[in-house]
Amino acid sequence: MVRLPFITPAAHHAALRGLPSLCLIAAACWLVLVVAAGRDGLWVLTTLTVFSAAAFLAGAAISALPHDPRLITRIDAAAAGAMLASALVLVVPHALAEHARTGAIGLVVGLLVGVGLQIAASGRGSRSILGALTLHSICDGIVLGALYTLMPALGWGVGLAILAHKAPAGYVLARRLAAHPGHRILVVLPALGTGLGALCVAIMPAAVALPAGLIFGAAAGLFLFVALAFFAASAKTGAHDTADWAAFVLGGMAIALTGWIAPHGI
Repeated sequence: MVRLPFITPAAHHAALRGLPSLCLIAAACWLVLVVAAGRDGLWVLTTLTVFSAAAFLAGAAISALPHDPRLITRIDAAAAGAMLASALVLVVPHALAEHARTGAIGLVVGLLVGVGLQIAASGRGSRSILGALTLHSICDGIVLGALYTLMPALGWGVGLAILAHKAPAGYVLARRLAAHPGHRILVVLPALGTGLGALCVAIMPAAVALPAGLIFGAAAGLFLFVALAFFAASAKTGAHDTADWAAFVLGGMAIALTGWIAPHGI
C-alpha cells in the first residue's frame, strides 16, 4: 500500500485552500462526460467509470468506519496481483501484437511518464501529492479510454483489473486527509480523475486522435509501470504476511486464467 509522506497541518491547510470548489467543477465535468458517453452508447466504459469513482469513494468511507486494517492489506495485495497479471497477460501483448513499432515507442513513453509521476508523488508538499494522485487517476483513465476505444470488443475483465486498486487508494488518501478537518472532500478529485481521462479519450473526435499504436503502447507502458510500482509497494507492506502473498497470487491467477479462457476479454 502506498505510504504518503508526512504533511504539517499548517502547510496542508495553506496548500489545499480553495480546492474544495475545484471538486465541484470536476464533479460537474464528470457528470457531463458520463451523460455524453451514455448517449453515444459507451455503456461498458461508462459503467467502469462509475465503478471507479464508487470504489475510490468507498475506500475513503471505510477509513472513517470501524474496520480491520488487515482486510485492506489483503485487498491491496489481490489488486496488485490482478494489475500485474493484466499488464503482462492482456495489455502489453495486445499493444505490441497490433502495432509493433509504434506500440514499442509508446511503451517506452508510457514507462517514462510513469517514472515522472512517481517522482512527482515523492514530493512532500500537500498540493504536489494530491496533484500527483489526481494525475495518476487521470492517466489510469487514459489507459482505460484508449483500450476500450481501440479494442471495443474488450469486456469487463481488463477494466476491472485496471481499477482494482481504487478502493485501497481511496482508503490511504482519506486516512491522510482525516487529520485535517474540511479537507476529506478532496478525495473527490482523484476519484473522478479516472472517468475524466477515460471519457475524454473515448469521445475525442477522430480528426484529433493520435496514432492508435502510439496511444495504445503508451497506455500499456503506463499501466505496466503502475502495476510494477503497486506490486513493489504491496510486497513491501506484506513482506512477512503469508496471507497477503496468497491474496496477491490469487489476484494474479484470476486474471491470468481470464486471459487464457477468453483472450479477447470477458
